[in-house]
Amino acid sequence: MNEIQVLRNQLATERRHVREVAGACAAAHLKAPVGGAALERLGDACTEYLGCVLAWFDQRDERLGELYARVPAGDAGRGAVAALELRGRGCEALGRLAQGGGAHESWQALAQFINGAWDARRAAVETALLSNARVADWRAFGGIDADSVYRERALYARVRAALPEGVELA
Repeated sequence: MNEIQVLRNQLATERRHVREVAGACAAAHLKAPVGGAALERLGDACTEYLGCVLAWFDQRDERLGELYARVPAGDAGRGAVAALELRGRGCEALGRLAQGGGAHESWQALAQFINGAWDARRAAVETALLSNARVADWRAFGGIDADSVYRERALYARVRAALPEGVELA
């Protein structure tokens, strides 16, 4: 497996985990919309996970935009820039939690956004990057290292440990 594939695999894992975490927290709130200590612990773990990983994706998008702004405009560059202009940034997703209303409604809105606009944007960015075979580019915008992989796994494990009975990461 080459280095680009390793980086792509980590990005795919993080993308999948974002969907799973948002979905699990939304499902838990559907089952127990009135709250409780277990639901609060899960909400805290999910919020920390999503806050961290969605910020990483936004930072990657920023670095990717800067990278393609510096290179001659090729097809891949135009596709990536167009994908970066789509609705669905991580900060928009987190805004769903802060919009007010109850936690039940906020988590449902977040999960819908993650599985809709955010995931569509991620797919468009990934598709635009398929033709980029420059390892230096992947390193530059990916920002993935052993520390970030460890942090993502630890945050994901915290979410998993906080899951109430009957709720799974799927």
